[in-house]
Amino acid sequence: MSTVLEQRGLDGAPERRRRSWLAAGAGLALLFVPTYVELARGLWRDDAYAQGPIVLAVFGWLAWRDRAALAGGIDAPSPVAGAAILLAGLLLYVVGRSQGIGPFELAAELPVIAGAVLLLRGPATLRRLAFPLAFLLFLVPLPGFVLDGMTGPLKSFVSAVVAQVLQLMGYPVTRSGVVLSIGQHQMLVADACSGMNSLYSLFALAILYLHLTGPSSRGRWAGVLASIVPIAIAANVLRVLVLVLVTVHYGEAAGQGFLHGAAGMVVFAAALGLVLAVDRLWQGRASRSVPDDPTVPRRAAHDAHPTRSGSPRRESTRTAMAIAYGAALAMACAAIAAVALRPVPAAGPALDLDRLVPVRFGDWREDPELAQVAPAPEVQASLDRIYRQVVSRTYVNGAGERMMLTVAYGGDQSDALKAHRQEACYSAQGFRIHGLSHGTLDAAGRSIPVTRMLAVRGARSEPVTYWFTMGDRVVLGRAERLAVQLRSGLAGIVPDGMLVRVSSLSRDAATAYAAQQGFVAAILASMPADGVSRLVGAPTVGRAATHAGARS
Repeated sequence: MSTVLEQRGLDGAPERRRRSWLAAGAGLALLFVPTYVELARGLWRDDAYAQGPIVLAVFGWLAWRDRAALAGGIDAPSPVAGAAILLAGLLLYVVGRSQGIGPFELAAELPVIAGAVLLLRGPATLRRLAFPLAFLLFLVPLPGFVLDGMTGPLKSFVSAVVAQVLQLMGYPVTRSGVVLSIGQHQMLVADACSGMNSLYSLFALAILYLHLTGPSSRGRWAGVLASIVPIAIAANVLRVLVLVLVTVHYGEAAGQGFLHGAAGMVVFAAALGLVLAVDRLWQGRASRSVPDDPTVPRRAAHDAHPTRSGSPRRESTRTAMAIAYGAALAMACAAIAAVALRPVPAAGPALDLDRLVPVRFGDWREDPELAQVAPAPEVQASLDRIYRQVVSRTYVNGAGERMMLTVAYGGDQSDALKAHRQEACYSAQGFRIHGLSHGTLDAAGRSIPVTRMLAVRGARSEPVTYWFTMGDRVVLGRAERLAVQLRSGLAGIVPDGMLVRVSSLSRDAATAYAAQQGFVAAILASMPADGVSRLVGAPTVGRAATHAGARS
């Protein structure tokens, strides 16, 4: 009789495991399915993040391959460690989801899944799923400042190499930053041609390939991964070179049409083939240098799955299911909290920039005949996503001096602040940035923390002063912006944002910055107090000292 009862207990174990995973899976679905839907409608449509659905599908496939580790073997849960990791992941999720911080929200997947696995199965199973979880990191979008920091130098390098190659081929090419000029054609090397997309995707595919074709030595991993950077850069140099030649000989329509996208796909496929070829060469060299030793046993096929060796122990059904349902309940509560804590825009009258920014003040008046340089299409698309209103005007005074003013207002600053860094925007349009520094601008009884830079492209030399206001204060640096965003968001208010940029054409940057300060002081003096506060924040004692130490 005892034997029969024991067998029945064992027969119920797989069913309990399935019910446990169904409960955990339901909790995960509540958390992340809405995230994936929003990504499919937005971020994943951007070329820089288009690999997201593929990464997610590969993760699912890898986890399915190791399903035996989830369903079989002997359970050895780690409730304390699992609960701690799960709760940390849920906290990260709630903050990221409620405040619209995408990297936080997506990065939370790792601790949430890892914590659930530890709770339900234990460290051995988590080790089996280590690679799928690590691969899920490619789903987390890189912060804007990381992309900017890598994209700019890559674009400059690619454009310089292409210019050199064209000169060797006899073409009369000149280069200004990332702008190539041949005859009447001026071609901007865009972000998509920098090679960042190829680098990110090639790294993901190469890591997956090495994992699936393992076991691999450290030398093999190092050799293959080290080859990706030069191969990706060389491939993008070839792509830009081909597109430039097509544009020169067949016109801009041919260079920007179907061939533009097709060239990218062909070049990426060729780069992937070269990476695989490097691996073949590495393996061939290794096999010649290290003969096969018959005394070293190969990994048996059954090693790929956990065994059921040993006497199985009786599980406590009540405890196991309580843990599973508790984890699912915690996930459901986090999903509800993320919605409940989502901030809303501050109440108040709608802002009208056209009325707020005066057309005439003091000795200055608008010069409608002189228009500012239009942003590159990809820069304009980024601005349109972030800002609701943009006013760009050129002013002239009685002495004939001209100032260019741009004020951009965004009612929701809950997502990435990439476009607020004007040095990145100018670089994307082919300008070289010199003398980037932080300082203060005294106007309207305030000491405004500003960023200054000299943007140069060809014969155009443009000293720029700009600042960014979030809510009721001017902010400098990513950490300060994030702190204001979290403080306002957790208080239930979405911080709005105001970008103010003043620039002029001059080769004397110091003189230009002084003139820009006078211009800002004059325009703020002509505005009502509430309008001034919208542009430069509310006056606060000690703010200047706080901002003096802030850095990007």
